[in-house]
Amino acid sequence: MDCGSSGQAKNGLSAAIISVGDELMLGQTQDTNAKWLASQFTLRGVVTREFRTVHDDLVAIESVLRELSARHDILVMTGGLGPTEDDLTREALRRAMDVVEPLEVDAQALAALDRWFIDRGRPMSANNAVQALRPKGARCLQNIVGTAPGLHANIGRAQIWCLPGPPLEMESMFETEVAPHLPHAVMSTAAVHSFGYGESFLAEILGARMARQRNPLIGTTASGSIVTARIRGVDAQAHSAAMESSIQEIEKLWAPYAFGRDQETLAGALGKLLVLRGERVSLAESCTGGLAASMVTAESGSSAWFAGGAVTYANGAKIDLLQVPHELLAAHGAVSAPVARAMARGCAALLKTQWAASITGIAGPSGGTDAKPVGEVFIGICGPRFEGVKKFRYPGDRASIRDRAAKSALALLRFALLGPEAFASAMIWEWNK
Repeated sequence: MDCGSSGQAKNGLSAAIISVGDELMLGQTQDTNAKWLASQFTLRGVVTREFRTVHDDLVAIESVLRELSARHDILVMTGGLGPTEDDLTREALRRAMDVVEPLEVDAQALAALDRWFIDRGRPMSANNAVQALRPKGARCLQNIVGTAPGLHANIGRAQIWCLPGPPLEMESMFETEVAPHLPHAVMSTAAVHSFGYGESFLAEILGARMARQRNPLIGTTASGSIVTARIRGVDAQAHSAAMESSIQEIEKLWAPYAFGRDQETLAGALGKLLVLRGERVSLAESCTGGLAASMVTAESGSSAWFAGGAVTYANGAKIDLLQVPHELLAAHGAVSAPVARAMARGCAALLKTQWAASITGIAGPSGGTDAKPVGEVFIGICGPRFEGVKKFRYPGDRASIRDRAAKSALALLRFALLGPEAFASAMIWEWNK
């Protein structure tokens, strides 16, 4: 572990995040709290060193509190503060603090709970009153969103913050009760997103720029087929000029796959290009069933550059709505380059847009053949003095095939807007056989 002799992390305060709940251990609920908390620590120059997930067991929670408080400066634990018998955080904290006295009522917390129920015209049950209990030496944290007060205590040198499990309550309490006690220095962070090639290839391009001793520090992550370069100042002192230089270098090295920074999406990047040109796009979708259009309309202001889409799942819809010739379907089948090209042309004409993309393929798990297996998708692009079709073979299940196909259509539209050279760039799932 990268800590000094006192347990302090070499690069700032050392933190651990603990998530409590059987539903997390069983995979019934996704732990979004830990991810959010780690990002907040990073922004403030606090280094998250460990994550733990613990089931609803008194001994297990007490044990992890004792263990991690001996190694870290800050512990944030979420969950286990409700009014039911399996909400054990309060008692586990008392034991980890070696407090002999039983939990005691916090008068202010009880009054706040009572007001919360009165304001809603409901009586407070005896179960809810349990939430106002705390160990001696701990203090309750105000919950301005829900009922469960949080807790703050010290175990040795470590500060312990116990926050509610519901994300809205947890985030609100962190901002009002925890953040003011963290360092004011803000760590410089940035992200560059890309789509169309694999993480290992893109990391290889970065090469020595990913060295661990570098400042700013650069690493890569992949999620939903989006590969992201994450840049951060390891000592919270990285100059903005150095950050911007690193960002621009990655964008250049990853061109044309790099499409945006930080919160920017693939659809948003496409929209920016269309707005600059004063042009609009439409989408004709078969196997993706409107998924690409959904990604586009998730962008605020997309009505300025997106005219609409046509979900032409059946061949009859391709013929009637997009004017795809019956003979073309008969000769080549719906999953083919000629039909993808005709769908894109027909969509642009139907919705009177300068640009259009079409998606036709086999998402599975049934419907594939030796000649046209599950995962085979054709994407057509139609634009001013431009037409192109690409064939893909996507691995994975139905959901991942549809997701990749929808994103690929948006990426190919963006490539086409950037020019023929960008459109010619190979994508990882492209199939030229």
